[in-house]
Amino acid sequence: WGTMPLTADDVVRRNLRVLVARSREQVANNDYAKKFMQMNRQNVVGPRGVQLQAQSRDSDGTLDTLANDAIERAWRDWSRPENCDVTGVQSLRSLQNSAVMGAARDGEFMIRIVTGTDAGPWGIALQVLDPQRCAPDNDQLRLKGGRFIRHGIEFNRFGRPVAYHFTTTDPEDDQD
Repeated sequence: WGTMPLTADDVVRRNLRVLVARSREQVANNDYAKKFMQMNRQNVVGPRGVQLQAQSRDSDGTLDTLANDAIERAWRDWSRPENCDVTGVQSLRSLQNSAVMGAARDGEFMIRIVTGTDAGPWGIALQVLDPQRCAPDNDQLRLKGGRFIRHGIEFNRFGRPVAYHFTTTDPEDDQD
């Protein structure tokens, strides 16, 4: 048992990677952990995933069924893998499963909203990021304008997150 209390930052800095590694190992090899993950998929995301139910109203306050049907059709179309996932592989339901599984297994998940021509035919798509690439030991206390980086997350002087600093998977970056 420790005799000196640690700050929450110290606990994260010292233990996060070990805890996530152990959790991931248990999910891969422990039947109870596997069942827990299955229950999360079934009971949080469910068989159809989170659905959109449009509620647009006409000026008289009644539901605009024509507009709502069009919005819901467009949502279902965007939810297909080639539209909603920046890699074109996962459907929206699959991305929801990834988020729920990440939260249950790792304690967090990260999804980036990608816009523009790289985002595919709709101009907006989602990208699942491994939060372990946001290094918990990346701390810089004094940056310009009072900003600071804690556990790979850059904050403004008031503590609002403004950027996430990820390690790269690009082999070109390893040659610097």
